[in-house]
Parts: sequence; structure tokens; C-alpha cells
Amino acid sequence: MNRLVLLVSCILICAMTFAAEPGLVGHWRFDAPGPQVPDLSGKGHPATLAGGEVMTDGDRRFLHMDGQTRLEVPSAPEFNVRPGFSIETRLRPTDLRDGRLLVFKDNEYLLRIDWPVEGSRLSWFVHEADGWEPRASAPAPVEGQWLHVVAIWDGLRLTLWVNGLPYTQTKQEAPPQATANPLVIASKTNYGAGLIGDLEYVKIYNRALTTTEVIKAAYGTGGGPLSPLTAQAGFDFTKGLGGWLARDGQAQVTPAGVSLKTSAPSTSLLHDNLNADISRLDYLTLRMTADQGSTATLVFVTSAGAGRVPLPIQADCKPHTYLLEPWQTPGWGGKLMMLGLLPSDALGATATIQYLKVTAEPEGEGELLLEGLSSDTTLPRVGRPERLTLRLRNTGGPAKAVKVTLQTPKGVALQGPAMQVLPALAYGQQQELTWTVQARQAVMGDFRATASGQGTNTAALTTRIGFLPALKLPKAAYVPEPKPVDTGPYEIWTHYCPLWKTGTHYGWGKIEPYPERKPVLGWYNEGTPEVADWHIKYWLEHGISGVVYCWYRSSINGPVTQSIGHALHDGLLKAKYLPKIKFGIMWENGCAQGVGSEDDLLNNVLPYWLDNYFTNPSYVKIDGKPVLYVWVPGNVTKNLGGSDKVKIAFDKMRAKCRERGLPGLYIVACAGGANKEALQRIAAEGWDATSAYGNGWIPPKDSRRSGNLLSAPAEGFIPQQEAIWKAKQEIGALPDITAAMMGWDARPWGSSQFYWSDNTPEKFRELCQRAKAVMDSRPGNGPDRKNVIFCCWNEFGEGHYIEPTRGYGFSYIDTIRDVFSKVPRDHVDVAPEDVGLGPYDSWYQQAKQTALKATPLQTAWTGADVGAWGATMGIKDLQVKDGVLRLVAATRDPALSSPALRVRGNRFSRVVVEMRVSEASGAQLFWTNTAEPRANERASIRLQTVADGQFHKLVYEVGKNETWGGCVTGFRFDPTDVEGAVVEIKSITLE
Repeated sequence: MNRLVLLVSCILICAMTFAAEPGLVGHWRFDAPGPQVPDLSGKGHPATLAGGEVMTDGDRRFLHMDGQTRLEVPSAPEFNVRPGFSIETRLRPTDLRDGRLLVFKDNEYLLRIDWPVEGSRLSWFVHEADGWEPRASAPAPVEGQWLHVVAIWDGLRLTLWVNGLPYTQTKQEAPPQATANPLVIASKTNYGAGLIGDLEYVKIYNRALTTTEVIKAAYGTGGGPLSPLTAQAGFDFTKGLGGWLARDGQAQVTPAGVSLKTSAPSTSLLHDNLNADISRLDYLTLRMTADQGSTATLVFVTSAGAGRVPLPIQADCKPHTYLLEPWQTPGWGGKLMMLGLLPSDALGATATIQYLKVTAEPEGEGELLLEGLSSDTTLPRVGRPERLTLRLRNTGGPAKAVKVTLQTPKGVALQGPAMQVLPALAYGQQQELTWTVQARQAVMGDFRATASGQGTNTAALTTRIGFLPALKLPKAAYVPEPKPVDTGPYEIWTHYCPLWKTGTHYGWGKIEPYPERKPVLGWYNEGTPEVADWHIKYWLEHGISGVVYCWYRSSINGPVTQSIGHALHDGLLKAKYLPKIKFGIMWENGCAQGVGSEDDLLNNVLPYWLDNYFTNPSYVKIDGKPVLYVWVPGNVTKNLGGSDKVKIAFDKMRAKCRERGLPGLYIVACAGGANKEALQRIAAEGWDATSAYGNGWIPPKDSRRSGNLLSAPAEGFIPQQEAIWKAKQEIGALPDITAAMMGWDARPWGSSQFYWSDNTPEKFRELCQRAKAVMDSRPGNGPDRKNVIFCCWNEFGEGHYIEPTRGYGFSYIDTIRDVFSKVPRDHVDVAPEDVGLGPYDSWYQQAKQTALKATPLQTAWTGADVGAWGATMGIKDLQVKDGVLRLVAATRDPALSSPALRVRGNRFSRVVVEMRVSEASGAQLFWTNTAEPRANERASIRLQTVADGQFHKLVYEVGKNETWGGCVTGFRFDPTDVEGAVVEIKSITLE
């Protein structure tokens, strides 16, 4: 009886302890046989268990499941998904031959191991109107390895943490309807087989777990006693481990340091008994040799929080110095309690760590890195002096007497010395070096640069640069007239992304660090007729007869105002060669405004389209009907109140077009996947066809990790696109206008954790050939057989572009010409400088010079300095006068952006904006840092303004937001949400 009382008391104490954890609404530990598994959260939701076997491994008890085990919890309101929702579990899968369900509530959320055909990845879904996608996914787990998994939805994005590494996917949707469906754990359903493996526990939270909580749980740290406070944290591993332990791997002490082989994704070297004051220690130096992998990861727990710092590594079996600034990561500061190193992301890699130290100033050997060797002109020519530019960075300790040498291929002569010497190069310092070369003959050759210095590595970079034959063309007065190419039965279009005018978006400043993406036209001023005419020339001479511009509405329920319309209205529609090309619009109703009602659509939006576009003789048509692309068809359904309302509204739109003398309207829904339910709904709503602005994909099983990102070679994207085209055809809901997407690499925008790498024109040729074959296989002679649209002409930020660039010249559009026309392959492509025209970058260069005057360490902008904040979008009449920045809101969503910053966030707690507005509204401040690289609602504060003719100080208490901290890299400020409002800003200050 005493033992029973003791056991009951222990259970009650444990339940009370777990219930005290904030937001915990369900907690089941599988350390005892069923049929009932108690809910340790204290909320009273026991699980029913049928089958399985409780087993022990050391001090860990868990449930071994054979795929037939059944675990289920009755539905409860606490288990319904909402913005701010988390699942935590620890498991060990031992069989990945099938998809394995982990945690599931039908029509609400799903955590599983995908089927092998999808790469056996760990995936996390929250349901929405169109189904389950998108998902956040992590690479396939290793059979027999324990996993700590946390799945979070915060209302803006899905985050999937696996063994302390995060994988994210944007998911900004309203939560699904609450259901009465049971909570199914690791058991068979239609969405996956039952788990074969071991399950230790599952927890459900009605809040989003923090990074600190996840890292502490993943590494089982933060709860032990502290060692005596130390003045520094420096470790020389040539002298032994000194308190460090190998986790999920074996460590061996050698004269060169501690050698560690990665036998699992979580293999690490860990010290969990530190107590170092790091409040002023901002740098960490690691000296390490590795033979495999692309990324190491540093993890830490401090009295201020916890974090992780990924770092690219060089796996060349040579020692390298990696100098990090962990202060840039939120959570660094106070006392350092735990420090860990995952030395490589490759299984079977061997890394030797020589030393690791945390210091106040940069220390260690210099580490030279060469990058970006390229010609200033995008199409170098024979006989013309060309300037080559090389970027050199020092990512290690201070370097001295750095010598940099350029070697040219045969046929290319240097004009000046091959070697340049830099007396010193500090940590983080970047230097641009230039050489002038001249080619004596047409050549595609390798240019090799090498760099070395006192106490540094030797770095080398080889870049292949081609020199084209000299054209010797006379200077032109204007863009040479296009010579269209006949593509026979095929009609080729391209999407157009209008983001390349200073002040309308991030623009060229985000693209310039990727020199291979520099257009042949340079960093051009979009929205000028001459730039548009160059585009028309390139389109027509490569078989492209139509271009579909993204169209953004900035108003709703009233007369139409549109934004980012410069490329179309100020450029194409005023271009000399407009009559030679066809244009259309894609209603961008996802990021921009939709409609408020059927009346808004029929009496505001449609008349605007008819007056400005549909009745233009150059507008693109199918069977005489103007073609309207719509980016998010589901938003039309929401805006109009249901599918039946969409069909009625579309019929009325077509009737109004007939009243204007047109035979109707051809409405195309963008659908980047082959979801049968969604495609059938679109057909029932009365759309004419489907197509896409970009196709969906699944990162393959062999994806590589680099820093926070995953990548895979671009050839893997080609069969996935082909499968979508064929699946749409098999479903047969509507004709599908083939959308071929060149690739996806959104690193400049920082908007995706995955990218397709190594996208060459040869791989693009295969994509074009497969698209043509699928089109040719379709019956009849409709638009699905003869029309193809490429995505995109100039999506440089998302990395799917076919516009001629420095990287591959005209190769992408040359490929389109070769595959879809029968004209001779040989032809001459002309750049502006070949005929004495250009440059077209005056707006960008002016903005760049303004930005260069700003310091990244600046924390206060007053007087003339406030002019360093530039227009991002929706702003007109921007000027600084008498120390006041004045602007007029051109839309309901105007935005200013700060210069690029490197500010220690933990040393400031608020941002103060002194300003005056003509109309009261909300004013929202966003910030970006390592943890939040893009502006989003989580990392923002909104305050209300007063319009009384006086200046007022808005105090943004940023220090109270959990996303604040680390290295603050920039701000975005939306000063009003009233179109036409006048805003005057005296100062912006961090305090």
C-alpha cells in the first residue's frame, strides 16, 4: 500500500510540474504499457494505446511501435490549431520504406515522415482551403537515430525544428475550421502508415515555443549547476577535451586537436558546464579541418537566451580559421552556460578542431576569400579594353602584406602589373581590385586569381569569361529595330516582374552581390521607353511574342489606383516598338489588393482594365478575347463569397467585354501544382484555363545544406515540372497553358530556405524540349497545345529569369529560339554598348551613392541624415528640406527603409520616431536581423498617430518583442495607411 501511495504521489507531483509549463495542453510519455496513457499536462486528456512494447535504453524508456500500434486522443478545443501552436516529440524511426505518420488531426495539422517517392523527409503541414500545401520540410532522418522534433505555426510561417536545426515555410493563412477529429499519434491513416520505431513522448502547446526553449530541449541543457565564473572562454583542444563531451559520436584527442567523426546529424562537441561572462565578448574564433560537408553549426545557451550560428566550411582537408560574431544572433549575452559545435552537415565526415575561443576583438589567423571575379561589361568584346573586378574578403584574423595575382588565358593580355599588394586587411574588410585586359581574339578562357599574406591561407578563384568577336557597329541614335523570329505554330509568352525601379521595392541593391545576375542592360532604370524597346527587341528576336506584366492594385472598394506600374505604363506603353509585341496583365491579388465585392470588380476594376489594357490593339488575346491571368484564384473565391458567386461574376465580366466590342474575356487561373480538388473547383467557377506563375516543387532527398539553406542541382526541377504538366492534363479539368520555370534561387530576397543550384542553359534546354513534347502530345489545336509561358523574364530576386545577363549572356533566350523556331541558330545579339548606347542606371547609381554615405553603425538620423531613409514603395514627392523628411503616400501601403545596418540590438530597447502627419492612422515599424531576415508582422510594432498639426514622438518598445536582438540589419517604416497623407519626419533614433 505504501508503494502505491508513493507511486500516486509521484505521478501527481509530475503532473503538477508539467502543468506549470506555460501553454502546455497535452503531454504523454510512453514509458508504461496501455491501455491508458495519462496526460501529464494536467488538462485531463488521456491517450488510448493499443499494442506496442515499452522498452529501455540506458535511462530512457519509450514505446516501441511496429506499424500496427494505435495511439489516439479524443478531440478537445485545446488541440485545435491556431496561430501560436506547437508540437514537440522525441522519436527514433527504424523503417522508412513507407510514409510514417507522427501527429495528426484531420483537416487541421499533420506531422509526418513523407513517402519515399517524396524523399522520406520530415514534413509539417497546417490545412487550408486549398488543401495541405505548402509544407515545411527537413531532410530525411537516418534510420535508428533519435530525433527531437518541434513543429510550430505562428500564423505567419511553419517552422520545423529537428535536433536543434530549423526549417521554415511561409504559411500566412487564416486558421482552419476547428474539427472534432481525434488526435492520432504515430498510427496509420490515409496520410501515412504507422510508425515503425520508438516514441518517447509527445507534447502539445497552445503557443509558439521560443528558439531558446527549443534549443535547450534539443540539447538537454540549461538546468545543471554552473561552474565558477570565468573571465574568458578559450579552449585549446591539442591539450585534450577539457570538459567537452562528444554527443552522438566518438572523439579522439590527437596532436592536431580533437578529431570527431559525424555518425549522426546531431554529432557534436558540447560543453554544458560553463559560466563565462560574455557581455562584452562579441567574437568567436574556430580553427578546424574538415574532409566533408558544407556547413558547421555553433549552438549556445546563455543567461540571455539561446541560439545557433551556421557557418559555411571548406572541406578540403586543410586547416581554416572561422571567425564568427555570435552577438549577431539573438540570445547572445550575459553568461555563457553551454557551447556546442556540430562540425559538419555530412554523415561520415571527420573534423579536427584545434581551438575555439571567445574574445572581445577579432583574433586568429587571417582567412582570405576570393569571390566575384567578373567583367564590368556583360558582353566583353575582342579589341576593346575591359575591366575585370575581383572582390577579396578577409573572414579571419588581421592579415598583413596580402598579395593578389591575376593570371589570364592565352589570347588575353593584361594592361598593367598582374600583382597587387595590400599592406593590411582587417577582419571583415572587403577590397575590390581591378585589372584592365584586352582580348586579341574571340576566346572563352579561365582567369585565375590567387591571394596570400603573412599568417594567412592561400586562396584561389578561377572564373571562365568569354570574349565575343568585335562587331564594329556604328553608333546608333536609338535602339536598333527588332527583327522578329517566326515560331510557327507556337506562341511564346513570358511573365514580367516590375520591381526594378529605385524606390518601388528592394531593387538592384539586393541583386548586386550576385554579379552573374547583372542584366546585359546593366542595373537599368525600369519604366523608360528605351529600356522597354531593348526588351522588345530581345523578345521578338528570340521568338517571344507576348509578355504578361504583374499588375498590382493599391486601393479597394473605389476608383482604381495601381502601384509598381511603371514598367508597363511609363515604359512599354510609350515604347516605339509597342505595335510589334503583345502584352497582357496578371492580377497580382496575393500581395496586393483584391476586390471588396462583385460591385467593386465590375464597376471599378473591370472598367479600368478595359480602358487601359483590354481594348489596346497590342493586348494579348486568345480567339480574340483579352487574356487575364490571376495569380491567386482562391482569393477571388474568398473576395466574392464563394465559387457560385465567382461563376456569376465572370459571366458578367464577359458580357461587359462584349458590350465594348470584344468577343468576351479569357480568364486564366495560376495553379503551380496539380491539386485535383483545386483544379476541379477552378473549372466549376467558370475559368477558361489554368497556367502558372512558377511551378511547385519538392526538395529532393539528396538536398545539400549550406548555412540556413538547402539546395539541390537544377536538373531535379525539370522532371518535377514535367510531372505537373502531365498531371494537369490527366485531370483534364481545364486546358492548361504550359508554364515553364527556369529555376528557383531566392537568396537575394532571403524568402526561401531551399534553392535549385547550378542552373545552366543546357539544363534549361532540356526543360524547353520536355515542355514542347508535352504540348505536342495534346489533342486539338487549342492554347494548351500551342501556347507556352516562361517564368520569368526578370525575377532576379527569386532566381528564375531568362533575361540576358552577365552569367550566361543570351543563352536562355537563345535556347527558346532554338527549340521553338526553325530559323538558323547563328545570329548576332547586340548589347547597348555595342552601338554606343546606355548606360541606363542613373536612378540606381544616385540611390547607391546616397546609401554609401550612411554608416551601418549609425543609430540616430536627424537633420539632413534623415534623408538616408529611402522610399521602398508607395511614396511620391520624397525630399529633405530644413532637416525634415517629407513625403506623400501614393498608396495605402507606403514604406521607407533604413540604410543597411550592423547594430547591436541588445544595447537598445526602443526606437523613437518624431513626425507629423496630415491624417491620423497607424504607423508600423518593422526590423530585420539574423533571426528575422525579412520584414514580417512578428518583428514589428504598430502605433497610432495623431493629426493635430504638431510633431509627436512615437516610442516603439522594441526590447519587449521576443524577436528583437542580435544584429539589427535594417528597418522598414510604414508611416501611414492613408493614401494621399502627408508625412514629415524630423528624427529617428535608437535608445
